[in-house]
Amino acid sequence: MCAIEARSEAHIVCLGERRYRVDRDWLRWPTPGDRGFVSHVAVNSRDELHVLNRGNPVIQIFSPSGRFLGDWHTNLVTHGHGIHIDARDRIFIVDSDRHCVHVFSPTGQHQLSLGRRDRPVYGRPFNHPTDVTVTRNGHIYVSDGYGNSHVHRFAADGRHVATWGGAGAAPGAFANPHAIATAWDDTLLVVDRENGRVQRFTGEGVYVDEIRDLYLPTAVTVGEDGWIYVSDQCPRLSAYARDGRLIGRCRTFGAVGHGITIDSTGDVYIADMMPSGVSRFRRMS
Repeated sequence: MCAIEARSEAHIVCLGERRYRVDRDWLRWPTPGDRGFVSHVAVNSRDELHVLNRGNPVIQIFSPSGRFLGDWHTNLVTHGHGIHIDARDRIFIVDSDRHCVHVFSPTGQHQLSLGRRDRPVYGRPFNHPTDVTVTRNGHIYVSDGYGNSHVHRFAADGRHVATWGGAGAAPGAFANPHAIATAWDDTLLVVDRENGRVQRFTGEGVYVDEIRDLYLPTAVTVGEDGWIYVSDQCPRLSAYARDGRLIGRCRTFGAVGHGITIDSTGDVYIADMMPSGVSRFRRMS
């Protein structure tokens, strides 16, 4: 734990020996005072921040300095819950209430959909999915957490390959798999929200280990150095080493950090709810 050093322009927090400046009002929104309903965030290969909204514009794009670059609308997404940008800068968006995952080009052109819109299925894809990630070999993994308690694996062409999980608290079971991320070795980190943990699996769905001591965790991301960052509803941000050892914690400044991502410089971005916005944890040391 680390005390917060108050400054007029920002908060300073630490995770282990690393210090961060927390900027809450750094984005230059196209309509001042209107931050929409932010749900999640992701960065592309140029560290451009993509903000997922629940409503149109579905995506708003900002430069690393916070300058507004543009947005795009789509009627395919009505309840954006999770977002991931892969190595090809394709944008994957989870529409939780329409039971689909949509894939878009970097400029917002629709390319592929997983699941059948408005056709929820128990135990199979999808029933209110929550998040998506893509491994280096192009495999797509979706956490299916509000109606189901599963993770689904898809081939790069969108073909369903496998499903694992089920309701419960045992290793490999879930009580709302709310988020998913790819680790340094292409294992998968799954936020098991109501069980207060993050479980790790191989790409084939074999349980590896887990991180506990979390209060209703909501999101997870992994830095290039293997640090694992988890936001929960204390609210706080926790950092873990590759072996699951806790490195440090600090509090966050929205009621819920619903989504999280990290850029190539080590800056961490949290999609805040209540109030809506994006907090930037800019690394200082």
